[in-house]
Amino acid sequence: MNKKYIESETNTEKNKNTDKKKNYPPKFVMVEFKGHRRQVFLNSNKLNLVKGNKVLLQIESGIDLGVVVFTKNSDSSEICNKTLENDANIVIKIADNLDLDKDFLNRYDEPDIVYKSNELAQDFEIEMKVVDAEWQFDRQKLTIFFTAPDRIDFRELVKELARLFKTRIELRQINSREETRRLGSGIGCCGQPICCTSFLFDFNQVTIEHAKLQQLSSNVTKLSGNCGRLKCCLLFEYEHYASELANYPPINSIVELEDGKAILNKIDIFTHTVTLYNSVEKKTKTMTQAELTKYSKNGKITYPDISEEKTIKTIDGDIVLEDDF
Repeated sequence: MNKKYIESETNTEKNKNTDKKKNYPPKFVMVEFKGHRRQVFLNSNKLNLVKGNKVLLQIESGIDLGVVVFTKNSDSSEICNKTLENDANIVIKIADNLDLDKDFLNRYDEPDIVYKSNELAQDFEIEMKVVDAEWQFDRQKLTIFFTAPDRIDFRELVKELARLFKTRIELRQINSREETRRLGSGIGCCGQPICCTSFLFDFNQVTIEHAKLQQLSSNVTKLSGNCGRLKCCLLFEYEHYASELANYPPINSIVELEDGKAILNKIDIFTHTVTLYNSVEKKTKTMTQAELTKYSKNGKITYPDISEEKTIKTIDGDIVLEDDF
């Protein structure tokens, strides 16, 4: 048999196998709902799902509709640190036009629900602000999201809402970060879509110490995001800064130079240099990390007294310097 023909036939078989792998239905999918809420589902019906498909889903409380954002074809259900919460969470089918029309009507009703819910909260004299509402696709459940300064008793309000909308009501209190993500409050100061609406799935606590370590301003206003709390992006480079700064004395250390004492007031981890300030001569001096290390080995550097650092307090889960109040 012709050698070229054999090679061609082999390549054809390889391509077929590759195509089968590509087209093979994913075992798990991550689905996004309104408000950037995401959940992993089992594709038990072996549908050929791709990113962007709108799908009907079986959940514990009924049937819902969402958009496929990730697919996975392995035995592990973990996708972006989320796993299958319940084996009953399965994809039923790809949504058709009738399903999409029903979903549109659900979304259309929600702003009016927010308005009426806020009116009822005022009638019951409850200090809360309803910020969003979300119908489950089959209207077996209505979730109402609100913010409030404290925990509140809304039992009577729930009864009235259930009577008004004739469905099961879930009132869910959210914080300012979650409110911003649900409402999709646009563009950050960097010019990019805010992280919590594009790729950030979970929130971690951010404190002023994260900014302080990176030698950023301690002015909370400048460090706050659209939600009014410290920007989540303060965590993105924190570990790198912490690792690099471990090779330097802390800021405000005293360095005994040949021409007098100077304060270490700036560290540049990218150029591996530090800036020293001589308060007597009112002069600054730049020094490399290698040069500074020599002074450290010779015992010429005194670390600052930690007890003299500013007091910190907590506001709404974020830590701020006392001077920033």
